[in-house]
Amino acid sequence: MKRRWGALALVLLCARAEASPCGDPRDAAGGPLAGGTDGADYGAIPEACAGTDLALRLRGTLLVARDAPDFYGNASGTATLRLRHRLFRSDWIWLSVAVDVTTFRYVANAVVTSHDFSFGPATLGIHRALGAWERAAATIYARGLLPLDTARSEGARMGLEVGATARQILGARGRFGVEGGAALLAPVVIVAGQTHWTLEPAGLAQAWFAPKPRLAFALGASTRAEVSPNPAFFTLAPRASARLTTARGLAFSLLAEAPVLGSDRTDLVVALFAGWSAPALSPP
Repeated sequence: MKRRWGALALVLLCARAEASPCGDPRDAAGGPLAGGTDGADYGAIPEACAGTDLALRLRGTLLVARDAPDFYGNASGTATLRLRHRLFRSDWIWLSVAVDVTTFRYVANAVVTSHDFSFGPATLGIHRALGAWERAAATIYARGLLPLDTARSEGARMGLEVGATARQILGARGRFGVEGGAALLAPVVIVAGQTHWTLEPAGLAQAWFAPKPRLAFALGASTRAEVSPNPAFFTLAPRASARLTTARGLAFSLLAEAPVLGSDRTDLVVALFAGWSAPALSPP
């Protein structure tokens, strides 16, 4: 009888660990991938769980405006490096740094074309977990946009972002879940001695499915708008992603977004990710 109760307790403990919202940081269902068209992950809702990792993102965007009086097209490619690092060897506070190492833009406006390479911008963020419960986790964060952008020969763009993100496990085995968050962005542009600022809310929601710990798929949508000084709706972009990880912490991901509503005329955003994650912290 004691053996039966012991076996039952072991099964229950395993099921509980398997459904933890912030389990092994090397699992594929680690949080939403950074998307959008802004630089250095500015406005991209981050993960709700702590981690120490390094990733390279190769992102391509395409805009084709055939209905304009004159044809207009814009294609860009960006390589972004991002680092996350736990502070004080804890799962409660961590830093994030992202920088667009290089960006290539090709613009065609009727019969006029132009192209160039640039470096920047960069972001620096601090994240604070509110808690990691049996089946849910939540985090608040603040992130700054640094005015490091060689594409701006005159003027500068900087800003602040504050937000919250969360995830919820669904199902006893932890193979399903929902996650997302909301943020308020305050970018500031200085040109010719004049300062222009806006307040822009952004949000993301997605559901994910992990048939195996090392493989996960997600479907959702992101959105962004301006509430001041000139209210406007920028974008609603459905998204789909897939992530594959290895036991050694290597991760490979693919994200595609297709904006369907809003003043942002971008037709398609595709991003490839390759990175490495540190193993879980050893218990104190």
